[in-house]
Amino acid sequence: MVYSYEKYLIVFSSNYHGYYIEQMFNRNGIKNTLRKAPRAIAKSCYSAIYIQEQDLDKALKLLEKSKISPHGIYEIIRIGSFLDYKKLQGGKE
Repeated sequence: MVYSYEKYLIVFSSNYHGYYIEQMFNRNGIKNTLRKAPRAIAKSCYSAIYIQEQDLDKALKLLEKSKISPHGIYEIIRIGSFLDYKKLQGGKE
């Protein structure tokens, strides 16, 4: 389930990286949700952090400082009840 206020997701191949970044975002005032990544964009064991639109720039700066490379950063595009994902940047394919 994707909530209406969630606009971007950051995908990690390591659950540990996801937990670490989730806590870092929380400490820095970025509202986020850690869940499994959608199958449409990642393997079933990948995790994703969902964030709001206004937090993207701050989240990217924190990610850069952490030196943890996400699998990808995606914009969530809503088309009626259908969800699509546009890759904005990201590491490994």
